[in-house]
Amino acid sequence: MWDPFGGKKKKCGGMVVLKKIRASSLVETLTASVIIVVIFMIASFSFNNVFLNTIKSDDEQLTNRIQEIKYFTRYESIKFPFYEEREYWIISAEQKPDAVYFEVQNLRNKKEMDFIIKQSGN
Repeated sequence: MWDPFGGKKKKCGGMVVLKKIRASSLVETLTASVIIVVIFMIASFSFNNVFLNTIKSDDEQLTNRIQEIKYFTRYESIKFPFYEEREYWIISAEQKPDAVYFEVQNLRNKKEMDFIIKQSGN
């Protein structure tokens, strides 16, 4: 016989009697709820931290722009001294007789990068 309450059945003569299930107290229920909420908060803070670090370390646009500038430098279609300021980075370049010196500052994660492009002799 199907029991909508999920209790244990006990036959008593011709009738089916449901056994009483021990219920948890209010304090136990509240304690379990608080533990679940605390675990959920810790997990959400951890995920938030991971996502923020991923966004801060994403420098794909900056890398692409540096490659463009290297290309323009190689084919002499850029004027020096060069300075470019964007929302998340600053790129500056200075030409010297033997090479072009670049300095890149990533404003998101406060990293600085320097690189040199050597000039080929004409």
